[in-house]
Amino acid sequence: MQYNVKWIINGNITIDADSKEKAEEKIKTTLEDIINKNKSDFERVGATAIQGSANQTSNE
Repeated sequence: MQYNVKWIINGNITIDADSKEKAEEKIKTTLEDIINKNKSDFERVGATAIQGSANQTSNE
């Protein structure tokens, strides 16, 4: 028998940045580097997308 398995990797990090867009870009760049260095592993597990969004946590 074959089974279709859907999975989600959830992450959460607090970083310093000048804007929401810059915070998202910092993490996006890091994740893209990880994916590119491990492309065959990501393809083997069927990873097709990555998504995230930043929310302000303080006014500092």
